[in-house]
Amino acid sequence: MNPRYPPTTVDGKIARVVEESGEVTEVIGRCLRIFGKIGRFGVDSTHPGGGPNNAAMFLSELADLRHAISQVENSLTDLAKIKVGNAELIWTNELVTATELKELLGAEEMTDEDFLSGNKAIAVCAGQWHREGLEYRLYADPEWENDSTGC
Repeated sequence: MNPRYPPTTVDGKIARVVEESGEVTEVIGRCLRIFGKIGRFGVDSTHPGGGPNNAAMFLSELADLRHAISQVENSLTDLAKIKVGNAELIWTNELVTATELKELLGAEEMTDEDFLSGNKAIAVCAGQWHREGLEYRLYADPEWENDSTGC
């Protein structure tokens, strides 16, 4: 896809995500190939003709993977919504750790692991916090005009 002409329709954006997801899959394959070489020859091993060792190659592929994943994520953010009744909550850049959210909610006595495992989504005045990995992302009510902490 030409970066000068990004898709403007929802169908075009979805097609772009599919294309970029294929790139993620391709890079994962290259990571697995390097991982296999590490298993056979060791992390310090290099090609007999010279060049980067397996650790350097793996780091390079991981960087490519991070980039490919970020491209897919960036394509999806405008489309990411959560339906609650008749309202739609929209994806935001607001991320907090489990520790920060525990403090906001007064649940400091819980371990981060217990909090994360017990709380996939937490409703607040401004929308909902949704667990993403080890953090929480705010999906906000676009009509809410208070701060992003939730109330």
